Amino acid sequence: MKKTMKTILIAALLAGMSMQAGGAKPAKSAAGYFDIYLKNNCSKTVEVRVRADGSSSVSSYNTTEKHKVSVKEGYEVYVDGKLFIKLKESDSGKEINLCN
Repeated sequence: MKKTMKTILIAALLAGMSMQAGGAKPAKSAAGYFDIYLKNNCSKTVEVRVRADGSSSVSSYNTTEKHKVSVKEGYEVYVDGKLFIKLKESDSGKEINLCN
């Protein structure tokens, strides 16, 4: 009987510790990626380039479109060929308007 009670207490303690640790920070992948939301609040379609580590991807965003993009710290976002923002980990989860 005592062995069963110890097992139950240990299981409850471990469950409580894992629940506590899970809510500490926003979700982020193990590889260091985080999500941002790029929104075209411009009055025209824009070309968006995300550059990192010597490679890049290019997309056209129509007016009012919003896209979720997975990035790492140091990635750069260009709008119509001009550097718009260099991303930091603190940008995680933010909606970034492409025109000010």
